[in-house]
Amino acid sequence: MTIKDIGNALPANGEPLAQIVFWQWNRGTQEIEKKMLLNKGRKIHTGTMNSATSIVVRILKKRALNESPCPPVFSPDDDLSVHIGDHQITVSAHWLLSNSPVVNRMLSVEMKEKRERTLNLDGLGIEMEQFKAFVEAISMPALRNRILPNPKNVVDLLKLADYFQVDSLKEQCENHLIHCVEIPAIERLQLIDRYQLNKLKHNFMRCLDTSKLRAFFKANFAQLMSDGFISKKLLSELILRLC
Repeated sequence: MTIKDIGNALPANGEPLAQIVFWQWNRGTQEIEKKMLLNKGRKIHTGTMNSATSIVVRILKKRALNESPCPPVFSPDDDLSVHIGDHQITVSAHWLLSNSPVVNRMLSVEMKEKRERTLNLDGLGIEMEQFKAFVEAISMPALRNRILPNPKNVVDLLKLADYFQVDSLKEQCENHLIHCVEIPAIERLQLIDRYQLNKLKHNFMRCLDTSKLRAFFKANFAQLMSDGFISKKLLSELILRLC
């Protein structure tokens, strides 16, 4: 099979346009066969593919590293200093407050923090780099040029989007997880209850036929049956699909 970009051709070392992931179910797991990059204006030959192979296509865009992803811009009093451990970043208070009801409540209750325009996030189990990625994903530039989750940061972004109640980012993370074969299906299944991911649950139930679900159950039986790994309700729904 040949996959081609019909845009204008660029030099051979041009910026990649898309990542192509080839995978198939094998003994209850989503096994990645290979990954390929498609450069702008060029084509790739995938070789012979069998009928069991599925394809995920991800559009790529190069981004510069941004140490200050959401700087204060609205007024001289717009700065909010966020502290995690020994690290600190200054962000737009107005933008963070308007996007997160949780931050809004934090600053309305913690009078000292509100007066000093500081927010301490120690104890949440997050690192500063994770918080920077979260802020960048909900920043003003992200409205014009969407910054989508990727397999490396999607779980961290989901955790923060859920905690800070940023529904739009949470939805983007859920959409990415549906086709994120880099993360084992058993791990994504566990996220369904934790973050109330109904779309991911529906896709999981709909896309697995009885034979694949039986193989998945067999491969992950010990984890699925361990107490508290997933809810009894979700486990019951999986078992009913097998009947």
